[in-house]
Amino acid sequence: SNDRLNYFQAMLLQLTTATGALAGTVCGLLAENIGDSATLWILPFTAGGFIYIATVSVIPELLEDTKLGQSIKEILGLFTGVLMMVLIAKFE
Repeated sequence: SNDRLNYFQAMLLQLTTATGALAGTVCGLLAENIGDSATLWILPFTAGGFIYIATVSVIPELLEDTKLGQSIKEILGLFTGVLMMVLIAKFE
């Protein structure tokens, strides 16, 4: 039935996500030996991807909530995550 199809779709999407994560890990490990030239384009590309996801899909969902305080907390959490990524990139 329809529930079984949704379960199968969820499993397939999870498999796709896990495969992408594994492929990214392999690419990252292979790029480690390339040197600093790889990190010059990998880090901005990755950060841009996260910022795009945040601005296009996450923030509009957060702003749908009518409670202003909850929206402010969620956006502060989002910016805290971005700040942590910047700090990790700077000090690693």
